[in-house]
Amino acid sequence: MDYTKSAVNLRNPIEVGNLLVQYRKEEQDIESIQSQIQALIPKELQEKLEELQNYHAETNNAILKSIDEFGSYQDLETGVYGVKQRKVSKSYNAENFKLCYSQFAPAIIIETIDIPKLSGLIKGNLITEDDLRRKNILKETETFSYIIK
Repeated sequence: MDYTKSAVNLRNPIEVGNLLVQYRKEEQDIESIQSQIQALIPKELQEKLEELQNYHAETNNAILKSIDEFGSYQDLETGVYGVKQRKVSKSYNAENFKLCYSQFAPAIIIETIDIPKLSGLIKGNLITEDDLRRKNILKETETFSYIIK
C-alpha cells in the first residue's frame, strides 16, 4: 500500500525506520514465545512474554512520538510503514453559500449542499475551495491516524 498522498510529513527518517525494524523484530519474538507458551506454559516464559509485550508497547509509543518529531516513514519494497495519516472531513455552510453564490444555490442546495454537484462547480472552475473557505462556507476538520506495519 502506498501512503504518499495521505501521509503527513512523509520523509522516511532513519529514526523512524530504525524503530520500525526493531518493532517488527519484537513482533516476531513475541509470536515465537507465544507459540512456546502454548506448548509448555512454564511461568518463566509467561513472564518473558509479558516483559516483551510491555517493551513492545513502549517501542510502539516511541514510534508514534518519533513520527510526530521526525516525519512519516514508508518503504514500499519491504512493506515497512510508520505513517501518520491525515484525514480531512469537509462541511459546507448552506446559508453562506446562498448569499455568495445565489445563481448556483437552487441547483445544489436541497437542505444541505449537494456535494457531487458542488464538486462539479469546483472541477469546472466556477468556484474554488479557497473562495468557499474565505466566505465561511467550507469548514475542514483534520483527524490523524497511525499505520504501523
